[in-house]
Amino acid sequence: MYSILHISDLHRSPEDPVSNDDLVASLVTDRERYVRGDPPIRQPDAIVVSGDVIQGVDLDCEDSGTKLREQYLAAEEFLGRLADEFVGGDRSRIVIVPGNHDVDWNVARSAMKLVPPGEEPEPKKVFFAASEYRWSWRNRRFYRIADPDKYLRRFDPFWDFVEQFYSGVKGIPRLARNEPCIFALDQGRIGVAAFNSCYGNDCFAFHGAIEPGDVARTRERMARDYEFRLWIGVWHHSIQGAPYKTDYMDVEEVHDMVGYGFRLGLHGHQHKHQVIPTHVHLPDRETMSVVSAGSLCAGKKELPTGFYRQYNIIEISDNRLSARVHVRQMETAHLFTGCHLTPAGGKTFVDVEWTPPYVGLRRAHSEDAPSARVVFQAESQIATGRYGEAAEMLAHWMPGMSGYGRSLFVTACVRSEQWELLTNHITVPRDIDELLAIVHAYDRRHMPAKALEVTRQYGSLVSLQPHQAAELERRLQIGSRQ
Repeated sequence: MYSILHISDLHRSPEDPVSNDDLVASLVTDRERYVRGDPPIRQPDAIVVSGDVIQGVDLDCEDSGTKLREQYLAAEEFLGRLADEFVGGDRSRIVIVPGNHDVDWNVARSAMKLVPPGEEPEPKKVFFAASEYRWSWRNRRFYRIADPDKYLRRFDPFWDFVEQFYSGVKGIPRLARNEPCIFALDQGRIGVAAFNSCYGNDCFAFHGAIEPGDVARTRERMARDYEFRLWIGVWHHSIQGAPYKTDYMDVEEVHDMVGYGFRLGLHGHQHKHQVIPTHVHLPDRETMSVVSAGSLCAGKKELPTGFYRQYNIIEISDNRLSARVHVRQMETAHLFTGCHLTPAGGKTFVDVEWTPPYVGLRRAHSEDAPSARVVFQAESQIATGRYGEAAEMLAHWMPGMSGYGRSLFVTACVRSEQWELLTNHITVPRDIDELLAIVHAYDRRHMPAKALEVTRQYGSLVSLQPHQAAELERRLQIGSRQ
């Protein structure tokens, strides 16, 4: 399986009542529980953040630019620590999209001008995403976006944060300012399209929408340049809402994704979990599963009645045609536990599935991430006993390798006894098997002190039981005296 930690609505700011220390400790502690739970849950291989990275600031806030930068610094510190704790520091395996709280309202407002009395537009020219007009209930006046270039810069703080967070990071197929980004997970088997669902969203317009053409253009790039076996779309806004609310996205945009080959959709915004099988009929039925994560950090006043702070863990099956969505929630103090879902018969998870895509998917050619062909070739070499060749070939793609590819690399190094190659390329173990392989490699290199250091540093990270760690240390100490 491949596991995704799905978090949303972080609302990070230095003033947030839940600190970064509390959040990281809560998530790490919860992982120690669920990897040994019933059923056990695979520890995350990647992280998806579906919007509202920061809390944002109100209109007319003094020195709003400085306050937004401070909030994004808090968010960067939090997500950087999550990367270190959950994905070995590999930020290419963290997907981030903006939400409505990431819109700089003050920049949006400064790009608008009041419409003079007598020049008010007709209602049909106002209330749609691409309109240049806005209506303010505060003063009951119309505004017009007079400076479109400045209006676009309402996302500058978010994109500045994104560029800083991914600075120097390799292995991301497409990272473009003000455009959908594309991420490659699971050695290129899973493609993730990161969409901005805040098209036309600002201080006066709260709807959700993806810029027209973005889904189609992203589909074209993904089908032309990559061979992803599963396409995942990530955005922020929910696709349904109460009758008197307007802050959600038209489900037709999701129908487009289904028809283009996307099979799993992840979003947030509504501050509560939800799993929806969404169908669209072309000539045949095609299915996409849409999963919402609750808010990781929203305040009590912002949480829907009966809901707590939440996040999801999504385990994708090996055939990439189904997934199990585990919902975790913070009911007591800062501690997460499984959320007992009434619609699921009291279970803490929901199983979802989707139809195979009908679109053609091509092979990935990223220079920084291994394609499926590389992994399959290594698999063939190992099957025929050419362990050294497989180890050398896979080493070329480290540290961008993860999941199954890393497992093959470890196997190839151990079978070919290339201990130095192993310890040079896997410095932070992601599971017990990797830890034991590294410890064995240092032991075979006659470096027992280093083997002990690795055991003590990473044993708890990979959930090594105390009695196992004690036995391993005892053997290493005996070996060091011989």
